[in-house]
Parts: sequence; structure tokens; C-alpha cells
Amino acid sequence: MSTIQSGFSKKTLVAGRGLFEQAILDALVARGSQLKAGAGGFVRSLAKRWPAIVAAMVLAVGVGPTFAEGDDDETPLGAATLIIELTDNDIELQAFIDGSPAWKRFEISDPRERKIFDMRTKKRLRMQGMSELFFASSPDHFEQDAPSESANETVKKFLRKFPAGAYEFEAKKIDGGELEGEAVLTHVLAALPEIITPVSYDDEPPVVDPLNLVIEWEPVTTRFIGDGPVTIIEYQVILDQVDPLREMAWVDGKTRRSLINLPGTVTSLTVPPEFLLRGATYDFEVIAIEESGNATISVGEFITSE
Repeated sequence: MSTIQSGFSKKTLVAGRGLFEQAILDALVARGSQLKAGAGGFVRSLAKRWPAIVAAMVLAVGVGPTFAEGDDDETPLGAATLIIELTDNDIELQAFIDGSPAWKRFEISDPRERKIFDMRTKKRLRMQGMSELFFASSPDHFEQDAPSESANETVKKFLRKFPAGAYEFEAKKIDGGELEGEAVLTHVLAALPEIITPVSYDDEPPVVDPLNLVIEWEPVTTRFIGDGPVTIIEYQVILDQVDPLREMAWVDGKTRRSLINLPGTVTSLTVPPEFLLRGATYDFEVIAIEESGNATISVGEFITSE
């Protein structure tokens, strides 16, 4: 459905009209529509005779542009990030934004200017506003764990959904104006880190000494798919205590989690004994972060000795 366009100002549109007509015209303006020259009088007349029709037009206009173009009150976002996260059994898209002053609506458009994300706050949260947001897409799972042809095909299909290029981030501030940013998504995916130790040689997690635990992996120098260089700027190691769990869930759940950031040249971590309990079960992740921000993750597990 085409959007009605116009050069009329809000003041001109609503001057001297009834409350219902004014509400309709306010909604048209607030939705970001621009009434085409000559159409303003028609809408005002239509609002008097058939208000229900014009109300329907207001809803129709809602699918058009969200933010008014040419708004000079634009503030850069503090952070605008869009990355791909890959494990040995799935792949997903992740986004993060941070910015102030507070905002009430947020959109992402892909390199072809197609809107792929649109979030609106409501009621008290709309009045309070937002300052940051992280989300992850639903993952696409591999039929067979990577490395496998099945995993490669699933990754290629996923990448076709989200083309490489610049993605526009826009947030509507609660006091008017916009926050704007841009994130460049690439399809450069590092290979999965190969864990050297601790590893299991059967179906049971290896038992380790909590006073002398080293997690080690091979340096990542190749891509998950295809040829070409990769630049690993950082490794991360995440430890999750999965047994025993916390009695009460926190924001991140009942699992007690520790995250350690390491330079991209480091391929081992001596785990501080203070992190570990005796007789506990842990999952761990080794994450290779490529210079684009894309992350590939290998997982392992262990049990600490009594």
C-alpha cells in the first residue's frame, strides 16, 4: 500500500479542526507520513465525513516509514554491533546497541534497506526509555556436528539470509530526535578452536585437579568455510558450574559463570583455584573472536576431584 505524502506541517494540518480529526492528523504526522501536496484538504474533509475510513488510513500509514526523514536532531549510538556466533552444532545472529539519551524504539535495516528488526516499548517502559539492548536470533542447528558437509550447507544457507554489508541502526529518543549507528556484518568465520586439554576419551567428563587445571587449545589460523586469512583478536574462556547449581536463579540463571578475556596470541589458561569447587561439574567454552567480531565456540567439560 502506498504512503500518502505531503509537505504540510503538523500545525497547518490540525489548525481549527475537531478533536477526532486532530487526533487522526496527529497520528498521521507521528507515524512519519508526509501528506502529498493537495491531499491535505481531502484528508481533512474525509475525516469529518467518514472518520472510520481515515482511522483505517492511519493504521495503513503505520507500515510506512517509522522515523521522519531529515531530522537534524541525530545523536550517534555509543555502540552498534552485529555479529555471527557459530558453535559445533548451530549458528545464530547477535546484536548489541548502547546509547543515550534514553530511547523508546529501535530498528535495524539490512544493506538492501529492508527492515529486519523493529522494537517498540510500551507504557511505563516507554516513558522510562531504554539505554542498551542485546538479542540473539533463533539458531539454525546442524544435522551433524561440525566439521561436516551438513554443517557447511546449513552455514551457507544462514549466510544467504543475512547478507554481508552495512546494517543501519536507528533508535527514537523519548524526547524526540534519533540515535543512529552502523554495523558492518561480514561472513568471515574462523574455524572452531581445537581443545587440547582437558578432553574426554570416553562418554564421561575427565576428572581434573582444581589446584592444577590448565585449559589449552590450538591457535586458530583458518576459516570455518573456504580459504583466506583470519585475524583472531581475542580468545575468551567461559566456565559454567553446572553441578551444584545456585539455589536461586540470578539474571544469568542458576549456573555460576566466570568469563576470562585473553589476547589473541594466548592459547592456554591456568584456571585460578579460587574459581573452582571440589567435586563439582563444569562446562567450559573456548571462543575465538575474529577481528570482525564474529565468534566461533568449542565446548568441553570436566569434574573437579574431591
